[in-house]
Amino acid sequence: MSKVEEQRIGEKNGMSFRNEFPMNILRWITRLALLSAITLISTLASADSWRYPATISSKTDTYGDVSVRRIIDARKDQQYPDFVVEVSRGKDLLARFPGVYFEQIFPAPDGSFFVALSNNGLPGTAVLIFDREGNLRLEAKHDVALFDYCGYSVTRQRLWFDAETPAVKFVKHKDVDSYRVTLRNCHGKEVDLLATVQEAYKRTVERRAAGIR
Repeated sequence: MSKVEEQRIGEKNGMSFRNEFPMNILRWITRLALLSAITLISTLASADSWRYPATISSKTDTYGDVSVRRIIDARKDQQYPDFVVEVSRGKDLLARFPGVYFEQIFPAPDGSFFVALSNNGLPGTAVLIFDREGNLRLEAKHDVALFDYCGYSVTRQRLWFDAETPAVKFVKHKDVDSYRVTLRNCHGKEVDLLATVQEAYKRTVERRAAGIR
């Protein structure tokens, strides 16, 4: 019996798996990859999904005669509400910063200025510094200043400092009547705040120069 006849007999007996086996494996791998991709997309979407209550809410922090009020107005848009920070002394409104928000705030020892921080991509505030008169001294936004993040999602998560133990310190300069601010970053390292902001902007410039967005 020739080899051709043996092959034909084998095919009749269901032994053509030599050609079908690789194709079956390919279909299985393709199906598995598709399911994995769908699962990953679903996980990312659910991890970065949010919806604020359709109300206006606020939180006020008071430091002596200065109060700082954070406002979220989600009556018109529950996904991208209006964020506002107001600085007041008594009944007098000193400043109003629209499109700004923060999670934690720290007053200088002499109450002359305030440092506010956020790990949230909405509305994008990373660092906010303003004085007791309501004058804005510094505002750094996520994605404009690219920090050394430990966690980063599509929209919300921008983890750059240790929110649980921020360890913010105000170190008084010896020769100048001002403070140097330090804090613990998300890597657990104590860093200078202004130097960290400068590095974040530098990182953004370098990435854009390299064609990376």
